[in-house]
Amino acid sequence: MNLIESPWIPVRTESGGSHIAPWQITDPDDPVLELAAPRPDFNGALLQFLIGLLQTACPPSDSDQWAEWLEQPPSPKSLEKQFHPFAHAFDLDGEGPCFMQDFSTLTGDPKPISALLIDSPGAQTLKQNADHFIKRGGIEHLCPNCTATALFCLQTNAPSGGAGHRTSLRGGGPLSTLVALDPEGSKLKDNLWRACWLNVVETVAVSSLANDIQHKALKEIFPWLAPTRTSEDKTGVITTPMDTNPLQMYWGMPRRIRLDCVRTTEGNCDLCGDFAENRISQYVTQNYGINYEGAWKHPLSPYLVNKEGVSLPQHAHPGGLNYRHWLGLVNSMTTSEPARVVREYVDAGRKLDGEQLRLCVFGYDMDNMKARCWYETTFPLYTLDGAILERFTAYTDLLIQSATDTASMVRSCIKDAWFKRPGDAKGDTAFLVEAFLNHTETDFYASLKRLKDQLEAGGDGKDVPNAWHAVLKRTALKLFDYWTGRGDFGAVNPRRIAQANRKLNNWLRSKKLKQSLFVSEDKEKAA
Repeated sequence: MNLIESPWIPVRTESGGSHIAPWQITDPDDPVLELAAPRPDFNGALLQFLIGLLQTACPPSDSDQWAEWLEQPPSPKSLEKQFHPFAHAFDLDGEGPCFMQDFSTLTGDPKPISALLIDSPGAQTLKQNADHFIKRGGIEHLCPNCTATALFCLQTNAPSGGAGHRTSLRGGGPLSTLVALDPEGSKLKDNLWRACWLNVVETVAVSSLANDIQHKALKEIFPWLAPTRTSEDKTGVITTPMDTNPLQMYWGMPRRIRLDCVRTTEGNCDLCGDFAENRISQYVTQNYGINYEGAWKHPLSPYLVNKEGVSLPQHAHPGGLNYRHWLGLVNSMTTSEPARVVREYVDAGRKLDGEQLRLCVFGYDMDNMKARCWYETTFPLYTLDGAILERFTAYTDLLIQSATDTASMVRSCIKDAWFKRPGDAKGDTAFLVEAFLNHTETDFYASLKRLKDQLEAGGDGKDVPNAWHAVLKRTALKLFDYWTGRGDFGAVNPRRIAQANRKLNNWLRSKKLKQSLFVSEDKEKAA
């Protein structure tokens, strides 16, 4: 099976469900609308696979070509021609190099194919009989289509997997941020081609992400075409941006894996349900694969800047993704750096007249090798003129900081009402903070839209924080009443509730909160 030539990618087209080869993404007869994999992490992996393929095989030479292809994509035949020189690197099975698999024959006990899935229970979990929520035995045979996707998904997101089992180029479970069209505010029709092409950058942009562009051989892009740069403690090596072509960022291969494509069976895939003549049930793996270190800057991931000035890829954390994370994902700040593809629109000024954009964010929340949750969401994405960008960012920071401070105070006051000794109370109450942020999310983005419109019209936008203060007060008191009124009536302590309510009201009317939003007494009364 060849991943360039074979129709293996599950999609939804205008006529219904189908499988396509990558070069059929621009089919004019039955337009491809979106991916339709059986798992959300598979959709995220396939989207990055297609973006990486386009970035490798046919990157735009300049902004004019990029804009032209966005509006009028190349024909499937043209794409097929562009992809053909790389096809030999995308064989899933066979005697030669195989996609995302070690160049050498590996030895060791075979592992079940389900272990390719990041959320599958690990060996220690199985040994301790602790697979309570994600059970063993549900996935025993995968069709080649799902196997290829699972393999790429694992290599792209690889978490720590024990001694010598390396993490992905972006660390375990990286956060990805992709630019997409907003179907409700765009003239261009949203489809899979545009979902991919919006995140392809010009060749010079990729080259600038690494210090060395001299590695031009295909084995420097696709590491499985050559013996693995192993990373044993004493005899191995690390792999930095100086050691490979920058495009290897899209094709990183930290795990040494060889699929067993000989002992196959026919039947239905345990994941997608499709019939396959050659279902794969096991693979072999060895540790000490490619150890990516150094100043890698993957174009599809945002980065945090630590106190030493080192950029580290962002990851998802418990509690999900909400608007408190938004600013760091879209604006270059002292402590954060947006993904390169996002910077194309925010910093570099890639403009789309009349088009509303959004930011698609997804990734695993990992606890070492354990997947706690898969998160994905969409945020609005604004392209702003440089003259107002600084003021817009400063005001947005005020809105977010005041919201997170108020959410923390709401949680504190509710705990005061619930418990006699709130500091000693056990249990996680972080859900109270998330509830506050969820209830104010719509108002937050409405505030950003109003702020953007006012600044673009020449206004100062100062009434936006004032209106936001009213939102914080209203939501805080509403949620306090809701949560303090839901306990056992016999266990309710009216005195504690009244004292906590007074504490919350004092905070909401405090000079500290008002000054943080530049709210004056006159403006508050007017609101």
